[in-house]
Amino acid sequence: MYKLALVLALAYLLMIVYASLQPFRGWRLPSEDLYGFLTEAWPRYITPHDVLANAAAYVPLGFLLALGLRQWLRPVYSVISSALLAALVSIGMESMQMFLPARIPSNIDVLSNSTGALIGALAAPLFAPSQLIGARLIAWRDRVFRPGALTETGLLIAGLWVLTHLNPLTHIFGTGNLRATFDLPVYFFHTPGLLLTAEAVVVFFNLLGLGLLLSTLLRNDARRGTVIASFILAAIALKMLITAMFANTQGALAWMRPGVMLGFCMGVMVLLVGPLSLSHRTRLCLAMLFLLLALAAINLAPDNPYFSIPPRLAGGRVSHLFSFSVILRALSELWPLLALAYLIAVLRQDRQQPPLS
Repeated sequence: MYKLALVLALAYLLMIVYASLQPFRGWRLPSEDLYGFLTEAWPRYITPHDVLANAAAYVPLGFLLALGLRQWLRPVYSVISSALLAALVSIGMESMQMFLPARIPSNIDVLSNSTGALIGALAAPLFAPSQLIGARLIAWRDRVFRPGALTETGLLIAGLWVLTHLNPLTHIFGTGNLRATFDLPVYFFHTPGLLLTAEAVVVFFNLLGLGLLLSTLLRNDARRGTVIASFILAAIALKMLITAMFANTQGALAWMRPGVMLGFCMGVMVLLVGPLSLSHRTRLCLAMLFLLLALAAINLAPDNPYFSIPPRLAGGRVSHLFSFSVILRALSELWPLLALAYLIAVLRQDRQQPPLS
């Protein structure tokens, strides 16, 4: 558990570095003191949204660092050390922004980041295996899911799938859209019927692939429906939250288009009919097939001419929220490839030993 927390902390740190240094162009030598911004007066305009966004961005880093450092330090020292490390990271990222003309370093950002990291670090001891919450989580994990590092990896990949729905620039259940990044050609032009069909197909295959992937992580059949529904509902809740924040005119249900609902209902019906009762290896193969079909469908589908970038993410200023939306977009694009690599690894392991079910 501690080693996994450190690995995740490192991965999250790389994400913070990527987001903090966007855009990676226009580098120059700063004309001012590299750390002079720390002693400057407070910025004239401080918005609660930016303060909360900066604090929230560092909560996971503080939490993961404090949890990972528990293997060497006592709880109080792990909390203090992780909070200080996160504060140093924030200062380093803000000072690096002195080299980027599009970014403005700020002492209020450092304070917000450090506060968020401290909050995360203070929460970490509650989830240690020796504590009540941590012990119950581990007991629940051992009771519900299969043992082994591959299962931990599968749970992480499933959790990342949920997080992709925090990206306001992608559609629900729409992972794997590589067209813009790799400048892929458009094979089909938009018609209302074709767009509805494409949305339904993408959601349908992604839902089946995710459901079958999750089913392979569980010990028995009894909990499959509950676990799969929990992940799907968590994704929908995040999409509703982020949609409500950016699509004020349409509300939290703006993502609920006819094609999405058609694909969702069909996917749920098919999952309930029988694929979850197939053998472990068959479910692995079908999960791979459905994710590949979803990946192909979303990159062959026509562009939606009615989809627009939320106004709060448009414009010339590169905000912290826009930087993290870029990270989430990359995660959304790469998620099917991560899932496929995981499924291949599990299939290779299954060839060497008999499946549990």
